[in-house]
Amino acid sequence: MKYKLLIMLLLSAILLSGCSASQNDGVSVLNQGKAIGEEAQEATKPEVPEGAITDDSGNFVYQGKLMPVGDDENGYMQIPLGYSPFQEEGSEGLTQYVDASGMNIFTLDYYENLPYESAAENMRYYMASQENIEGLQGSITTVGGYSARQLYCHFTDENLFWIVWLIEDPDNPSASYHLSIQCDPEHQNLIACSSTFRTVSDYHKEQKA
Repeated sequence: MKYKLLIMLLLSAILLSGCSASQNDGVSVLNQGKAIGEEAQEATKPEVPEGAITDDSGNFVYQGKLMPVGDDENGYMQIPLGYSPFQEEGSEGLTQYVDASGMNIFTLDYYENLPYESAAENMRYYMASQENIEGLQGSITTVGGYSARQLYCHFTDENLFWIVWLIEDPDNPSASYHLSIQCDPEHQNLIACSSTFRTVSDYHKEQKA
C-alpha cells in the first residue's frame, strides 16, 4: 500500500469530487454472505464468546487480547496485543501498527477539508489504478456506529486482503477519518477490530465518563 501516492491523489480531490462514492445499494461488502476472498460465509453469524469483539456486520469475531492505539490526530482503536508501531516508507503522519510477520497491518489517518464520500471516491480511484489489485468493491456501511464508505480488494502479487473505511467525522463533516486493515487469509478475524474505532472527541468523552 503506497500511501504517498494516495496523498497525492487526495490533493487533487477537487477534480474527483463530482463522482459518486456510493456503489453497493447500501449493503456492506462484508455483509453480503461472502467471506473475504471467494468462499461463502455460513448463513448464520458466528457466535460471539464473552469478552470477544465483532465488527459492525457481525461476520467477524476476534477473541484475543487487545491494546489501545491512536492519537489526537488520527483517532483511536484497539488492536491485537503485541503489534509494533511503524511508518510505511515514503509516508508520514500515519498511525500504523504491524505484526511480526509484516503482513497484517492497521492504519489510521485523518483528512482535513475532505468529506468521507469524496475521500472514498479518491481512494477507489487510487485502488482501481493499481495493477496488483483485483476484486475491488465498495459499499455504504458503518464502523463503530459511524457512517462510512468501505472499500475492499485483493492483492494479486501477495495473498493479502485490503479493507479500507473512510469514516465521517461527526464534529467536522468537511473532514474524514481513514481506517484500513491489511490481512492474510488466516487473520480475517482482525476485521472485528474495526468496531473499536473512536473519533478523537468521542474517545476523550468516554475516557472522562
